Amino acid sequence: MERGFLNNREVILKFIHRAVSESEELRSLVVPFRKGDVLFRQGDSLKYLYLLLKGSVGLKRLNEDESSLNLLKLEPGHFVGIMAFSTGNDSLTTAEALEDSKALKIGQAEFETYLNDNPRLRHPLQQLMMSNMADRFMKNLQLESKMHQLNQKLEEEREQLKEAYQQLENSHQKLVHQEKMATLGELVAGFAHEVNNPASALLRSSEALITNFEMISTDDALSTVFSLGLKSTPMSSTEVRKRMLFVQKRFPWVAERSLVRKLAQMPEEAYEIIESRRKRIPVEKLIQQFEAGKFIHNIQVASERIANLVKSLKSYSRQDSNEAELIDVRDGINDTILVLSNRLKYLDVTLELLDIPKTKGHLGELNQVWTNIIVNACDVLPNGGKLTIKTKEEGDYKIIVEISDNGPGIPEDLINRIFEPNFTTKNQGAKFGLGLGLAISNEIVRQHGGFIRASNKKEGGAKFEIILPVKES
Repeated sequence: MERGFLNNREVILKFIHRAVSESEELRSLVVPFRKGDVLFRQGDSLKYLYLLLKGSVGLKRLNEDESSLNLLKLEPGHFVGIMAFSTGNDSLTTAEALEDSKALKIGQAEFETYLNDNPRLRHPLQQLMMSNMADRFMKNLQLESKMHQLNQKLEEEREQLKEAYQQLENSHQKLVHQEKMATLGELVAGFAHEVNNPASALLRSSEALITNFEMISTDDALSTVFSLGLKSTPMSSTEVRKRMLFVQKRFPWVAERSLVRKLAQMPEEAYEIIESRRKRIPVEKLIQQFEAGKFIHNIQVASERIANLVKSLKSYSRQDSNEAELIDVRDGINDTILVLSNRLKYLDVTLELLDIPKTKGHLGELNQVWTNIIVNACDVLPNGGKLTIKTKEEGDYKIIVEISDNGPGIPEDLINRIFEPNFTTKNQGAKFGLGLGLAISNEIVRQHGGFIRASNKKEGGAKFEIILPVKES
């Protein structure tokens, strides 16, 4: 029999049909199947091999969740159960007739005996089996290729989903931050309004007190001492103690120590008035007049400081509209320094705010950038630590804000991660503080068309450079 003939399944199948019709023994091995009949089930040990002569059989695999997966449709000329029959392993699939079918059902012993007794069929059946095995192998290769493509596509979709989730998380964080800042802005605006009223009242009251004291003073000496009190400046405890020795020598007739301490805080002009009016005006009254001026001066200074703080709070927390405005970033830096004065009072703060051009932007958002970076520095600097803030212009198109400190710096293995969303070292017991605000700060600067550079200084400490474009429109 020629090789071309053996490789042709249809020709081999016709040859087997003729052999079956001519052999009573083979006809006895032909079994019919109705649609839906099961030839064998998944997990069965197969004692018979089926050669499909007519109809079709489907192979399916049952999953653990009791669902089924259709794998192959076998047509005439295919062996059913060839893998399990050949290897002796349990069947990996269930075979079910898809239509009325017929198959040659051959047991292991009968199969070998028949081949030995009918050498004419040995070669065709062997070729048919090889053809079947080759088909299964090709289908496995195709399935493997398809699985690889599906896995690649799944991996791409997973990366896209991961990126979309990260973008969603970033947007969520930004929305939460904006909502917090909007709420903070409303609270600060209300607080500033409430504080501004009593501060204004204090200023008006101090001005009225000055006028009243000047009107009721019956002696020029009292008015002069009162005016000196209005112009007084605070003294250190060391300076007061030194001047007390001088006062005791100049006014030996003032024995009470509390009066000596109060006299030590008065200027030289007041001493001349005390000496010239000693017999007419008691020293206690002159001291009271001086202290009245000093107290009113303190009220004025405190009121003005409150008013300036309220003004800075309003500017600092201002929630900008969608429209950018022409701003001087130095105003925002000064407002931030004033708002954070309680955090900065134990640090050596140096401001080198050189003239820079104004640019279009949102002052309230940029104030968050200065705040986040300065607060991170405060978290790592000890009392007496140095914080330096500089502004400069680079060419005609860039503004650079440099914020640096002399702290421990940023670990090299983290410096490339500090702007990642949700990254922080503040919950790791570290000696450096990098908070969640840096990611938000980076996003704000990017929205203004700029970028942030973070580095460690050679002499120690961290340095953040915020580069902003000069935009007039």
